[in-house]
Amino acid sequence: MLSSTSLKALINPITKSNFLKIDNNNIVFNDNSALPIFNEIPILLSTNSIFNFDDIRLNVVTTQDGDFTDKKKFKNNFRKKILPSLCNDFKINERYKELSNKINKTNGNVLIIGSGDKVNYYKELFKNCNVIASDVHLQLQPDCVIDAHEIPFKNDFFDLVFAAQVIEHTINPWLVSTEFQRVTKNGGYIQIEAPQSYPYHGQPYDFFRFTFTGMRSLFSKCKLEKCNITESNAAMVAVTISNYFVNLSSNKYYRRGAVFITRFMFGWLKYLDNYNLNKRTISFPKGYAMTFIKDSRERKGVELFEEFYNLKD
Repeated sequence: MLSSTSLKALINPITKSNFLKIDNNNIVFNDNSALPIFNEIPILLSTNSIFNFDDIRLNVVTTQDGDFTDKKKFKNNFRKKILPSLCNDFKINERYKELSNKINKTNGNVLIIGSGDKVNYYKELFKNCNVIASDVHLQLQPDCVIDAHEIPFKNDFFDLVFAAQVIEHTINPWLVSTEFQRVTKNGGYIQIEAPQSYPYHGQPYDFFRFTFTGMRSLFSKCKLEKCNITESNAAMVAVTISNYFVNLSSNKYYRRGAVFITRFMFGWLKYLDNYNLNKRTISFPKGYAMTFIKDSRERKGVELFEEFYNLKD
């Protein structure tokens, strides 16, 4: 359940009315509108969302199947412990430690969009903060269900909005970025991680890919503090070749065999990215991690392009 601090900052995503009380498994707002609580998790969706309460309540698989976390299943253990990965974000721990050091000093409010199976991980990462882990389903026990297109919290509430591998799965990312900037306070951070090049996945909820300038343009009211390549060119080559062979057939046994073989054949390629052999790493990376700081100053397109030319890649 959401903390008292989080509840006080709630708004109805439809009517924009403020939180009033909890009554009979409903969150009630000042205009007497209400949204349901199911298994102690608020379902804070508007009728504009592509997700609906009945599917969420029944655990209909949409963006993620919670079965992949079941440690009793052989295929899950085999995939995690035996199969080599085709790409790896080698600097993720360093990047997150640097971010958490900044955010934990604020003792503020953190919104995780698409927390997946990392609810506890994020709460430990930002352990000094009020962390709200959100998702669009109940399968992995988030604090609340929300749609990032209409975030049900007041303006300027969060010290950090964090969305890793999420924004490509939103049907209108320009609306999502506007919402991220609305709910982040001036001086607060927005951490966005998303692919530039990657096969279709999480279908049918997979909509966009982002270049550096494409992603930068979505956050025009923010200063770009840092941009990192998460997985670079060699990893993307490995993913592309493997995907080609896997999709030569729709037969599930062939596909499983192709996954197994190509993981061992091409999984080593990702390590080449550690040697910075490519002269321009942003030419064909798997994805980016961008850290923004909101300052509410609207930037023109020309200014955003100048950041690209100043980028050291």
